[in-house]
Amino acid sequence: MTKTFKQHPVRRIAAGAAILAIAGASMPSAAFAQEANQVRFAQQFGLLYLPMHVVVDKKMVQSCASKAGLGDIKVTMHRFSGGAAVNQALLSGNVDFAAGGIGPLLKLWDKTKGRLNVRAMTTLSAMPLKLNTNDPRVKKIEDYVGLTDHKIATPSVKVSIQAVVLQMAAKKKWGAKEAFKLDPLTVSMKHPTAVAALLAGGQSVRSHFATLPTSYQELQSGKIHNVLTSYDVLGGRHSTVAMYNMEKWKKSNPKLYNCVYTSYGEAIKWINGDKKAAAALYKRFTKSKLKLADIEKMVGDPNEMLYSQTPERTMEFAKFMYSIGSIKNMPASWKDYYWENSYDQDGS
Repeated sequence: MTKTFKQHPVRRIAAGAAILAIAGASMPSAAFAQEANQVRFAQQFGLLYLPMHVVVDKKMVQSCASKAGLGDIKVTMHRFSGGAAVNQALLSGNVDFAAGGIGPLLKLWDKTKGRLNVRAMTTLSAMPLKLNTNDPRVKKIEDYVGLTDHKIATPSVKVSIQAVVLQMAAKKKWGAKEAFKLDPLTVSMKHPTAVAALLAGGQSVRSHFATLPTSYQELQSGKIHNVLTSYDVLGGRHSTVAMYNMEKWKKSNPKLYNCVYTSYGEAIKWINGDKKAAAALYKRFTKSKLKLADIEKMVGDPNEMLYSQTPERTMEFAKFMYSIGSIKNMPASWKDYYWENSYDQDGS
């Protein structure tokens, strides 16, 4: 007589779990934790963002992702006119990484601290921001006082790094209580629109806190002169633009995040290794009407344009913004608003 045995329910479950465990061990981890299949960058105008152009043009993220076994990754770049717009795009989930000034970075770090947790992945570049004007009455910052027919263009009033530097300059000249003294003169305007207004003349916008290449265009015209630079205000070179993102994306996409960070390091190394090729890429990628020789001159002068991952004098912005109540949290060091992958940098 043949006997049949029924497996105990608990044993059946255990056996099934064992089979699944064995099968799972042989299945790719992507089946359980799929990383994103795209990376969306937010950028603004100017030479400050050249590392992003290099990363996108040379498909550096895609190449790294392929080697990391992440498959085909779509990389897109979206252009915005100022720090406020960039920050909104990041918070709304329309982009994954935002490239913006140190001021907008600190505002978003402060706003999201303990919740969405936005921090910088890397610094991109340093450049003296230049306050230029076509108004012969204005030679120094105090000459703005009392003007009723004069506006100062910045990418985003109160938020952009240019707006913050103007407040720092006012504090330095008139004291802490007067940091906002020139704010009523500021308006939000894209760099290309602002340079066009200054060159045309006869408009209310008669000053522009400019970045390269617009600051170069303005000063080369002979119609416009410089009032001050951000390097004057901060007492030396400072980081201007950083790339930042939310913690959730970083944690959900560890391999892809590493590819993005690695790609920007490679892009900056490539730029510094061949400035002429970098200038040519900028002209082609942005369809710039500037002469290649002029772009080469800007990119090739480290006093005008420096590409570096090292945070420099960023805490000066944090200290000032905290002192005027622009941010509520005072960072203990620059590492508070940068991710750990940048901690090997000799930052400040």
